[in-house]
Amino acid sequence: MNKKYATKIVIGIVLVVVVGGIYWWQRGDALLVQPRLDTEDIVENRATNALEAVVDVANELSGITSGAVFTFEVDNLDGRSANFGIVQYTDEVRGERIVEEHMVVFREIGASTNNTAEVDKATNQVISMHRSVPDFATGSVLTTDKLEATARQFVERVYPEFANGAGLEFDPGSKSAPGKDTNHFFRWNDKQFAVPNGLEMDLPPFIQVGITASGFIFSYNNTVELYHNLPKESLRALCGFVEMPKTDDSLLDREKGIVKVWFTEYEPFQIRYLILPLEPENDFEGCSESAKTYLRHLPNDSDKN
Repeated sequence: MNKKYATKIVIGIVLVVVVGGIYWWQRGDALLVQPRLDTEDIVENRATNALEAVVDVANELSGITSGAVFTFEVDNLDGRSANFGIVQYTDEVRGERIVEEHMVVFREIGASTNNTAEVDKATNQVISMHRSVPDFATGSVLTTDKLEATARQFVERVYPEFANGAGLEFDPGSKSAPGKDTNHFFRWNDKQFAVPNGLEMDLPPFIQVGITASGFIFSYNNTVELYHNLPKESLRALCGFVEMPKTDDSLLDREKGIVKVWFTEYEPFQIRYLILPLEPENDFEGCSESAKTYLRHLPNDSDKN
């Protein structure tokens, strides 16, 4: 090969490299400026979809097949829950929140400030939903049994764990005198859930459905889901306050990595339970010494102690 052809080949290779480099540089630059779905957009979209799904079920069971619209918009992408919280009070007013709260808070457009909704950012579970009763949501007054059945069906649809019972105590109620058209509130409480001594809950775990006498579901609260599924960092924080009671029984859930410890409380007399993190791999980091001593002696070959 003579020098003339060799020179042409080298020039050709250089041109290919240069042109290719320019192409990929331009393509890469174009990719950099492409619009991307921001993390906040993802959080908002997921929470909105979760809330829309709950509203759709409420509309369906309320007999609303047309005319209903989704009237919520995001008000705070990192807010607190109105009914959930575990606090260590330093005096009658001031206190430190032990468990972090991260809720996407919605407000109903054009309604009072009380009409809000909350979605847990970690699980996308709807924690609350309060909405106005539209003018077209009227009809004949239904029996209390029918209203209760509708409320139960609604909770089972939007929170499937409810069907398992979850140790909840039923508490029916209404807002005005019996025999009159009124709003009914059907509530289920978990009175056995406990937090370590020295800590207090804003409200014990509960589920509540508000429904009009004609069957329109206008409100929903569920803090049971939050308390029963606390993240590991929250369980570790709580475990640091635990002074182990004399236990009657315990139940291990290795899939969730928790142990439910049952004990008797005598004033007033009742059976309560604590949820502790089951993390032998890090020697139960964060737990108090009394909790560690108990957890270290749990069996490894059985789910029941």
